[in-house]
Amino acid sequence: MRRVLVAVDGTEVAREAARVGLELAERMGVRVTLVHVLPPTVGGENELGDFAAFERACEEYARELLNEVRQGTGRLGPPTDTAVLHGEPALALSREAEAEDVDLVIVGTRARGTLVRTLLGSVADELLHRCPKPVMVVPEGPRRARLPTEAREGEQDDEAIASSSALYPGMAMNRHRE
Repeated sequence: MRRVLVAVDGTEVAREAARVGLELAERMGVRVTLVHVLPPTVGGENELGDFAAFERACEEYARELLNEVRQGTGRLGPPTDTAVLHGEPALALSREAEAEDVDLVIVGTRARGTLVRTLLGSVADELLHRCPKPVMVVPEGPRRARLPTEAREGEQDDEAIASSSALYPGMAMNRHRE
């Protein structure tokens, strides 16, 4: 494993997913890319002047959020990049994961009922089906996810991920292979 991509949207569960991603990357010695996805530009030609200030504010918010999450662990941590993308979140994250040759995508998900998830959709659900890379979903919940304290010698990357994910109650992972 060389790189982990973590989706960050400002919610508590996304911050927990970022914490999990940063800790996992630190323990495995891999690079992390923290990503925030903004909606696609909606202004037309006549609205570009009025909309530009709003877009700049959104971009600035996203950069500040990513930097806050990066520094939120209170320790040096793994090598970390940040990226602000535009578009539909699951599609933008899938494309970024493929373009950046990411080995694992980590995303948080809020606990919603089936009806709400069906009507409003779920980025995590869509990402599990769309992303060509393995996806780890960190669920919302009262318990804090734990990582193993030591990697076992000779453990394969997939085995390390599987043993780590076993410690996360309710966590889901897809198993895409290239």
